[in-house]
Amino acid sequence: MLINNWYVACASGDVVPGKPTRVQMLGCHFVLFRDAAGAVACLSDVCPHRGAALGDGELVGHEVACPYHGWRFGADGRCSQIPALGPGVAPPKRVRVDRYPTQEKYGWVWAFLGDLPEAARPRIPDLFPEYDDTTHWRRMPYQFEANANWMRFEENSLDTAHTNFVHRQFGAKRTPKLEPFPIEPTEWGARVAREKPAPQQDQKSGEIARLLAADRRSTRVALEFSLVGVCHRIQPTFREGMSQINFTARTPIDPWRSRAIGWQARNYLLEPEHDAERMAGIRLAVEEDLRVVEKVEPKLTPRSPTEEFLTETDGMEVAFRRVVARYAAAGNEIDVERFERLRRRQVLVIPSPARREDPSNWVHQTVPLVGDGGG
Repeated sequence: MLINNWYVACASGDVVPGKPTRVQMLGCHFVLFRDAAGAVACLSDVCPHRGAALGDGELVGHEVACPYHGWRFGADGRCSQIPALGPGVAPPKRVRVDRYPTQEKYGWVWAFLGDLPEAARPRIPDLFPEYDDTTHWRRMPYQFEANANWMRFEENSLDTAHTNFVHRQFGAKRTPKLEPFPIEPTEWGARVAREKPAPQQDQKSGEIARLLAADRRSTRVALEFSLVGVCHRIQPTFREGMSQINFTARTPIDPWRSRAIGWQARNYLLEPEHDAERMAGIRLAVEEDLRVVEKVEPKLTPRSPTEEFLTETDGMEVAFRRVVARYAAAGNEIDVERFERLRRRQVLVIPSPARREDPSNWVHQTVPLVGDGGG
């Protein structure tokens, strides 16, 4: 798992005024709530007093109050009141929790989980410009979790060969051979465009089958991923003028579980009465993927490519691993083994920008990183 990256915490609609929301990312818990201006605040969820979950508390004004003893924390992470000490006692500076930058984009709350200053943070990718074009695109939200590591989970979506064997509605098992396709590196990922044999007519059902010709030979597919947000865009074009987009972001819940949130947009069958059929297709594809990826071994992606027999058809997965390895080597990888061991006795949090600016006098320690000299 990597710090100093943007991750989708939840849908914007999940953070409602007057109520805190609790989420888990990178093995840590966070509390989200809206401040006086309506912006989303994201704080470390663990109260520095006795370890209670702030997300289980309540909002008093625009501060979150701990459910255990009522200690209040503002959007800046600082404690403003300790009720048991009385209203005249100012809490010490040390009574604070880490605060993380947020942005709302594509109807989601993105949290920057790391301590980089604003100028050094990567930008949230612009992979879904169609989001605001509701005239030509009909979009539907989806969300699900997997008992799979985030890298294994994302590689499944970047895999260009598995569809022929895993997905019965859009695979073409009769012609599994993949032609060579050039992969174009980007700053934080890669993109590829290729053409693949179309599924047989009897693999499609419902209204989409009616729109596609029985003698259709191929489908064009464009695929792009970004490590920022661990997100990707898959766009098949079934025939000229008939296209679909799946834009999905993956968030590591912990080393062994991942959460996906996404949008499917289509420029055909724009009426809402077709949503149920399209959503059923999404659910089927997810079930088919999870049936395989949740049983992949080892649970964590091997560090050496020689521990798996990879071929030229695994190009996008290899590109993904290279981008991850480069960012991990820059000092951003959480040491999972030490994290799992140390957290039994102490609270470990993701370092925040405020901690970088003022590193001393915090109650909670930060997560161990690979190569930081810890034992």
